[in-house]
Amino acid sequence: MTAAHVAVSVESEATARSGGGHVAAGWLVEPTRVVVPDPPPGLLDGSLDVSVVLAGADEGPVERIPSTGVNALRLAGAEFAVLDLASASRHAPNAVMPEPVALEAAIAAHGGDVRAAFEAAGSVVPVPPGSKACAKHNIVNCARCS
Repeated sequence: MTAAHVAVSVESEATARSGGGHVAAGWLVEPTRVVVPDPPPGLLDGSLDVSVVLAGADEGPVERIPSTGVNALRLAGAEFAVLDLASASRHAPNAVMPEPVALEAAIAAHGGDVRAAFEAAGSVVPVPPGSKACAKHNIVNCARCS
């Protein structure tokens, strides 16, 4: 599965059972971690129980992976969420987490818009097959760890 063809949906467990659970979109930045740039109410304080649904453009199975934890990140006055997944996705990441200093500058430059900041920082790009994300820095093909 290539990263360019992965859709990531954060779904409420309470409403997913009734067929309408989508509450936010996100990016898979590691096999077990998803960034949610526009967290819905209840996600950051843990009152919203969510799973992450990952689907590829192929006709393979759709993954539904429960979230085991949420981290609220605040940079340059903006808030976003990083979800930890119960198991690793079979999909390749479709984004990388920028260095905090670069992300903070991009958020400030985009008036607190985390989604625009990620896109401007070049973080939401297809990750070439065979590339490795550095576990320490979460950067594809990290020059510091090569």
